Amino acid sequence: MALIGAIWAATQSQNAPQLILLGLLMIITLNFGLPPERGAAGLTPVVVISSLLMVGLETAVILFILSIILAEIARPLWNPLWEYVDVARPSWPQRLGIGLVHLISLIFAGLAFQRLGGVAPLTVEFIEELDLNLLTLLAIVYGATYFLLMWLIWLLMKRPSSRFFRDNALSVVTFGFLAQPFAWLGSITFVRDGLPTFVIFTLGVGVFSVLIWISWQRRFIMERRLAQFAALNQTGASLRETLDLPVVLARTHELVSELVAVDEFAVVLRSDSGQWQRPFPNTSSPNPALDEPDDFTRWVMENGRVLDLDPRNMPFAARHQLTPPRPLPTAWLGIPLTSANQINGVLIVQRQPPNPPFNQWQRELLITIAGQVSAAIQNARLYSETLRLYTLTDEALAQRVKQLQALLDSIQEGVLMVDKNGVIVLLNPIAAALLNQPAQLLYRQPLDAGSAAEPLGFTAVQLSNLLQQIQTGSLPPERQTTFNASSQRIFTRLEAPVRTADNQALGWLMLFRDVTEEQKLAERRTDLTRMIVHDLRNPLTTLVSTINLLENQSAENQSDLLDTARHGCLDMLDMVDSLMDINRMEAGVSVVEAEAMRLPPLVDRVVKRVLPLAQQRGISLSFDPPPPELPAIWADEELVRRVLINLLDNALKFTPAGGRVNGRLQTEFDPTNAGEPGVRCLIRDTGPGIPPDLQERVFDRFTRTNQDGAPVRGTGLGLTFCKLAVEAQNGRIWVENAPDGGSLFIFTLPGIPYFALNS
Repeated sequence: MALIGAIWAATQSQNAPQLILLGLLMIITLNFGLPPERGAAGLTPVVVISSLLMVGLETAVILFILSIILAEIARPLWNPLWEYVDVARPSWPQRLGIGLVHLISLIFAGLAFQRLGGVAPLTVEFIEELDLNLLTLLAIVYGATYFLLMWLIWLLMKRPSSRFFRDNALSVVTFGFLAQPFAWLGSITFVRDGLPTFVIFTLGVGVFSVLIWISWQRRFIMERRLAQFAALNQTGASLRETLDLPVVLARTHELVSELVAVDEFAVVLRSDSGQWQRPFPNTSSPNPALDEPDDFTRWVMENGRVLDLDPRNMPFAARHQLTPPRPLPTAWLGIPLTSANQINGVLIVQRQPPNPPFNQWQRELLITIAGQVSAAIQNARLYSETLRLYTLTDEALAQRVKQLQALLDSIQEGVLMVDKNGVIVLLNPIAAALLNQPAQLLYRQPLDAGSAAEPLGFTAVQLSNLLQQIQTGSLPPERQTTFNASSQRIFTRLEAPVRTADNQALGWLMLFRDVTEEQKLAERRTDLTRMIVHDLRNPLTTLVSTINLLENQSAENQSDLLDTARHGCLDMLDMVDSLMDINRMEAGVSVVEAEAMRLPPLVDRVVKRVLPLAQQRGISLSFDPPPPELPAIWADEELVRRVLINLLDNALKFTPAGGRVNGRLQTEFDPTNAGEPGVRCLIRDTGPGIPPDLQERVFDRFTRTNQDGAPVRGTGLGLTFCKLAVEAQNGRIWVENAPDGGSLFIFTLPGIPYFALNS
């Protein structure tokens, strides 16, 4: 149509034919230029310089801009030429960039040509006086600008590698510089001989552009296919070298990714029992045996045929009631994996938008790969089945060994056995932890006497002598030793020889039992017994002394002595009751008999009872008057009494002579308590105080904190009883350091609950 339009325009306007022919040449050369990845070389420089010399700079610029637009409109006509070329098609920014390169090169060259005296469009007079140096300068300016701008485009495409320049720079230089004589020839021929000769020139340039494209395309396809054939041969040999199914599938994925650009790759297999598996990639389920394939994969498996779907033939899925995957791919290709006329699975590759569908060569290539993979998968399956049958007879033995190791790992004692050569043949994690090495590194390794002696409770000489005795077969008798490990733990080592039924020596077995807690409990029992005996001795001594005094006193002087004896009995009774209540409360047995009560009268009685002890030690003991609005509490009076006695006794214990112990009561407002406000009791002393890191531990059993190191009386159970008793009554207890020194014990007790008020 363009040629017909050119002939028609020749009868209407003088310049129309050459403009139309030049525009047609620009459209052809722009679309038949090589892709940017291959240097973007083509015959566009010839046409651009020809238009400059034939119609002038301004007209050539306008014509080239219009040609770029028309080339984009006509671009779909060239799409079939890309089907066999596995190279990314130029995007519109790349096409626009190449057009701008030619346009800018045209402007620079045209301005330089005119500034140096050149005439454009050419005239007969200028041609007769033609200066070749001027045309050479035109070629240099155009070629240099063209090359530099193309180099900038390559940088923007992130292709500045030395190999890329080596492969593409020569073609750019060739078409940018050396193609200029053809442009001069065409322009001079047009000026001298007219339009018919230029039509021949136009046909020659167009045909030559097509030939360049076809030549490059064939060379590229040939190089690509040779590389693919080489990769196929190499991978085929690699697949034959392995019988491991995961390795086969991984190498298949590598081969497909190298030869064909795909967005998704998967292999779906079906066992002889009909169970589906997706061994690669396993992303949809933690158990590949539970994967269910989509409708496309089922169709390929059931029909044993290749299924190749793209937007052109996607209606095939609707006709066969097949649900396409989501998101909808640009291309879905499923190839059956067959072996011995049996379909074992499906190889699936997909492309997502905006990537194009697979071309015919890529489909053939993937089918060839699938044929190689089918045989490799079948070999791997046969090998796996053979290996399973071969190892079936060893499963019982392996299970016994596993059970023995599980037993060793589960027991609480360390187990270590060496054979006659001193090699470790039995080992569990506890024994390995003693040696401070992983069990995997120690198993089947000789026991080193130098490094293992101290962790196992030997001296180096003792362990060396033992290993020598084991090697000679003169095993010592059983023995037991207790030693301190480097981790400050205490172990008991039980050693015994291991012999066969006919008394042949097999090795030496050592069991290591951690007795650290047992030793600590034994020490605590000893301390508790000593403390209880000590604390019971004082009231008993007081009671016996008082009874002796009663024998020699008159009736009117016996009252004070009886009070002293009564207090001694009450102290012993409180101690026994506290021990019993601690055990019951820790066992979850309720010992609380709560009722409404007022705390100040109880405080007065407790202070009177403890006051003699304070006076005896020279300590000031007092309780601030309670506020008049102090509410009643809901508590067990007996438990609260013993809590107060223990806290005051504890404060007097750690307060030096001349010190002071003071208490006060406050109203406690607890929004979480379903009842009336409660009471907070604060007992403060002027003793040494308690370090912050010990303030939580003072309520543990047998804990006594004496920073001066001097011995103090008591079992270490008083504060434990206080914590359990207060919390059993829904209260809280804690300790703080007083602002000006000493300790401040605080406990709270709840107010009367609403249900008690309503009743």
